[in-house]
This record gives sequence, structure tokens and C-alpha cells, in this order.
Amino acid sequence: MSTLKKTLVVGTSSVLALAGVGGGVALAIDASGQQGSQQAASQEAGTAYAKTDVVTMDVVEGEFAFTQAEASSNEELKAALGAAKYLCGARPTGVAPAIAAEDWEVSVVGAVANPYAATFSELAATDEVQSVLMGCACAGNPADGKASANAEVTGISVLAMIGMAQPAEGANTVVFTSADGYEVALPLSYLERRYCPLVFDINGAPLAESVGGVNQLWLGATSANYFARDVAVITLEERETPPPAPNSEEARSAYANLPNVGVLLGGEVA
Repeated sequence: MSTLKKTLVVGTSSVLALAGVGGGVALAIDASGQQGSQQAASQEAGTAYAKTDVVTMDVVEGEFAFTQAEASSNEELKAALGAAKYLCGARPTGVAPAIAAEDWEVSVVGAVANPYAATFSELAATDEVQSVLMGCACAGNPADGKASANAEVTGISVLAMIGMAQPAEGANTVVFTSADGYEVALPLSYLERRYCPLVFDINGAPLAESVGGVNQLWLGATSANYFARDVAVITLEERETPPPAPNSEEARSAYANLPNVGVLLGGEVA
């Protein structure tokens, strides 16, 4: 029968202490009285930690470089999130859109009882326009957090737009199709649990001045690689298996260990 063991951790961070990198002291107690080897290992780890150049302070003073209470400027958004066509659903900025945002038409179709098409100016007349401070971060956000930002976005609730179309009872998937054919598919249940506006204005200015385009889908608590740009059609579908939610293991695994697309099997370089 295996020996039952219990672990008692004293300090500020039990997980880090057990790993040998925290400020606490981990004491492993063997129910059979065999605790010497584990104590020695813990003491050795503590000694190794003491030799590092980490400095601890009782009182920390200073200012955070990023705060959720402030909006990033459009220049910062352009630099961090507007570098490429499909990075965070954006495209290169500097090119004025061919159509004004208020004249852009969006169709809501598919598994709905009341399919329709409406311009932003028509949708704005329904009192569904809201301005909200939202966060935006790329899936590949580096450790320094440069690819993250806050912005005051003005747009129309996607759920309100879907509601006006009266989805069918079995509708479980929403597909956002951009004017150039780019698509983002999400479970309807995922959208129902968060605020998701179709944005046409960022920090009081058209999207062309920051991330580019006429409109952009923003999703609360979601990586910005799902932020489709220039959405022209919203389609409700009844799928046997809805697409994976962005916060699921299946969706996250799609970004793990991606090979270099320029290297082919056998070492040939494209």
C-alpha cells in the first residue's frame, strides 16, 4: 500500500514555493516519518532562490504602463493592431474607405424568420447604438503587452441585430462574412454570454484612422483574431456541430505548435 503524504506550505505563494521559485518555505511531511529527503530538497531550492538577483519590497510605488480605466489613442491602436489585413481583423490603414460608415449595408440572413438588410444609419434609428470602453488583445500578444489596448468603441449590438431577424429555434451558429469573403464563425451561445458590437467608430473617429475599414466586430473577453472587419453579411445557421468557442481547448490548440509555412516536408524551402 502506498504511503500517504501530506504537504504543508508556509509563505506567500504555495505553488511557487513548491517549485523552488517563491518566497515561501515548503515542508513535505511523510505520514510514515520519512520527511528528511523532501525537506533537504526544499531547503536546497530555497538556497538557490536566495542567490538570484530578485529584490522583494514591502511597499511598491509607481504607475502601471497599462490600465483598464484609460483608452489607448488611435495612434497606439494603429501601431499595435493595424499592421496587417487579418491581424486582429484589421487591414493596413491610410486608405479611406469607398463608402461612408452610415451608408454601409449589413444583411442578416439564414435560419431566421425575418431576414433583412439595413444601413448603419437605419440601424442607428432603432436606438441600439452604444459607446462602451472595451479591451482588445491579439492572440499572439507578447510578454510586454504591446498588442493590447483599450478603446471607446461606438457600434450596434450584434445580438440586437440578430434578434430583429428572429432566429430559428435550432439556430446555433453565427457566421460573419466580410466584404472580401473573409469569415468568422462562432457559436450563438458564445455571443449570448458577452457584449459583441459591430463597431463603426473608435475613440470618436472612423475606423480608417486606427484599425482600418468601415466596421469591425468586437467581442468582449475574446482574442482579437476573431474581430472580423468590414462585415457585410451575418448568417444564422443550424449546424450539427457548432464551431468551437474561442475559449475552448479545441480553439486554443489551433494556435499551438504551428509550423513555419515556408518550410515543406523534407526540409525544402518554398
